Amino acid sequence: MILSAERIRLAASPADKESAIRQAAQLLVDSGSIQPAYADSMLRREGEADTFLGNGIAIPHGQRNDREMITRTGIAVLQVPGGVRWNGDDVVHLVVAIAAKGDEHITVLRRLTEVLGEESLAQRLATTGNAQDILTALDPDAPLPDAPAAGVASTEGGMTAEVEAPAAAGLHARPAKAITTLAKTFQSAITLSRDGKTADARSMIALLQLGAGPGAKLTLSAKGADAAAAMLALRAAFAEGLGDADEHPPQAVDTPPRPDLPKEPLPPGTIAGLPASPGVAIGVLHRFRSETAGFALTAADPVAENAALDKALTATKAELHDVGTEMTARIGAKHAEIFAAHAEFLEDPELLAEARAAIAGGASAPAAWQGAAEGRAMALAGMGDALLAARAIDLKDVSRRVLRQLVGGSSEVAPLPQNAVVAAEDLTPSETANLDPAKVVGMVTAAGGPTAHTAILARAMGIPAVVAAGHRVLDLPDGTTVVLDGDHGYLLPDPDEMALTAARAAMARGKDRAAAARGAAFRPAVTQDGHRIEVAANVRKPEEALDAVAAGAEGTGLVRSEFLFHDRADAPSEEEQFELYRQLAEGFGGLPVVLRTLDAGGDKPLRFVTHPVEANPFLGLRGIRLSLAERAVLFRPQVRAALRAARFGDIKLMLPMIDGLEDLRAARAFIEQERAELGTPPVEIGIMVEVPSAAVMADQLAQEADFFSIGTNDLTQYTLAVDRQHPTLGARSDALDPAVLRLIDMTVRAAHARGRWVGVCGNMAADAMAAPILLGLGVDELSVSIPNVAALKAQIRGLSMARAEKVAREALNCGTAAEVRALPGLRELADVV
Repeated sequence: MILSAERIRLAASPADKESAIRQAAQLLVDSGSIQPAYADSMLRREGEADTFLGNGIAIPHGQRNDREMITRTGIAVLQVPGGVRWNGDDVVHLVVAIAAKGDEHITVLRRLTEVLGEESLAQRLATTGNAQDILTALDPDAPLPDAPAAGVASTEGGMTAEVEAPAAAGLHARPAKAITTLAKTFQSAITLSRDGKTADARSMIALLQLGAGPGAKLTLSAKGADAAAAMLALRAAFAEGLGDADEHPPQAVDTPPRPDLPKEPLPPGTIAGLPASPGVAIGVLHRFRSETAGFALTAADPVAENAALDKALTATKAELHDVGTEMTARIGAKHAEIFAAHAEFLEDPELLAEARAAIAGGASAPAAWQGAAEGRAMALAGMGDALLAARAIDLKDVSRRVLRQLVGGSSEVAPLPQNAVVAAEDLTPSETANLDPAKVVGMVTAAGGPTAHTAILARAMGIPAVVAAGHRVLDLPDGTTVVLDGDHGYLLPDPDEMALTAARAAMARGKDRAAAARGAAFRPAVTQDGHRIEVAANVRKPEEALDAVAAGAEGTGLVRSEFLFHDRADAPSEEEQFELYRQLAEGFGGLPVVLRTLDAGGDKPLRFVTHPVEANPFLGLRGIRLSLAERAVLFRPQVRAALRAARFGDIKLMLPMIDGLEDLRAARAFIEQERAELGTPPVEIGIMVEVPSAAVMADQLAQEADFFSIGTNDLTQYTLAVDRQHPTLGARSDALDPAVLRLIDMTVRAAHARGRWVGVCGNMAADAMAAPILLGLGVDELSVSIPNVAALKAQIRGLSMARAEKVAREALNCGTAAEVRALPGLRELADVV
């Protein structure tokens, strides 16, 4: 048992908090659960997080990296009838010390939340003279003493606690979304307050409007039937940094990075901004103007207007899904997730409440929605924070989509001239996505920033862009000839012949390379000294197979099967999956098709699977862990469909989120069981190497996996402990960091020692500076998005294996990613095409 009578000490009277923690820890030492030094770890943890829960209860526990001091999971209770001061005015009567080696303690913690919700019970346990009372109260299988009747819960009063905004960048969009996602799992009313302003924890907009910067003090409040559980979960999430924790302070938002200006002096009249998307363009300026359809400001039937708003919200959500799907095909899933995130605004309770209140007051649905959304966007834009201003653009984008659904009209922009350089105050992601790449050669905005979603889309679409150029760009007349330099961040109106000649030369070099690559797309990627590398494509759907083959792909190194599972109320059937996998196999005409089993869960939840609330979903139930946990619903139908489809082509199965042998063995055994039942031929079963433990254990995994595919996006994120989409730290998530390169080197060596092939399917494979290093490290296959296939094959044909191996060895001995990228030999190899 993790809690027993000998681990409960009654009527203690510690002098202070430290003494209380040490006495509680000693109970765990005496019962053989921990080493004595773990008490010091508990005290260190107190400096990182507040362990006071409320109602006189605290749960001290040690730091994560000290778990080796735990012999077995245990819980001890130190009762302090007279109380001991914890933090500030908080007084503790029950010190519940936790030493968790696994997750056996979770059921007791859940029971503890019930005790927290019963103030009278907590008070009684603080003074009882019978240890059995405490044992019974914390026994998850026993009825709660003095519990209210089933279905009845007190909602009077409430609970509060002080928390801090993440130290990295404050309460910006990512942590705000983490709060809203967690808050929606509870029934209680949950709020956060700061400086006299209170925000509904379910409203991302309201949370952003608190303006809580790095480390800002906030008051968390919960009132309702499950308030105690909500407080426990949210305080834990805050303690973990809401997925945004980092010890380094952010850069000041009012000092944007200086543009990388060219060494030569800029011509007179040049308008400097910030580089947002690389490339040089010559074109004619075209001022982008958003068109707004007219509508009545008032309406006489609130019921009809509410129904119209509901219909528009539903249609907009479907439209965002369709746009996300289309943009995934054009620019990849990572960037297309911008539109999935926009859907969060459509469910914001405060935004919807404001709009519905206006309708009740006589406003029409369009007027009510526009007033609510635009007003909140203006509030975000006026808060003096670059990140929040970028989210204001996102909110305006969603607002305009809903308005179009309400009043009609089109999202199409006014006719564009050929070779247009679009100029605007700012562009929303939707407006950027709707630009015709056949006519638009560049973008320049007066506002915005390089981290905004619009800039991200421009980079993904290959459109040169400059942002934050100021209002001078809006004063230029339509039709002005301009040179736009997205590499260095400037716009030159009315260029002279010398400037035009230089710009044409830069453009020609880029076009010549691209054309040569496309013309040789079907030639194999063989280095100058005869070493061949397979170049495959990352795809999602069967219809992409023909495009991939036409682009020169030698198969697909990654089929993302998640598209079948998201945004639906139930799991896809075996037959539905079989048909799509068969089409993929036939579409690639016998070329390899590496099908990754479902990579969902955690941060990518499924509507039809109940997920536990996880403080850090990136480290939770995702990938193969979820499939193995939900075999009947998820894994079995997918495995059987893939095995049946393998009769029509060369399908290989790839398992995501493998962290060691246990899950690999379990998955292989299950697949073999289904294969034997179906009577289908064997298929290769490989793994994604995307967590450091898999790289470290590659020699063992190579004995049981048929191939490795390195997912460099997640491997980099997990190795460097940096979210690649973090607004201030994302630049540090560089796959060329020597720590990541050494793990790749370790993986390749271990695989080749066992005769296994190794691929790379992350964004790193398409990085011109990374490809020579991967080649030099011995990677056998590179899989990239379809538009990058031809260019990558051309680059490889211009390399020699000997030079690639030399620069790879130099990279492994560098100290930072910046040093790697600065290697003279690497810069030459990245520019060989």
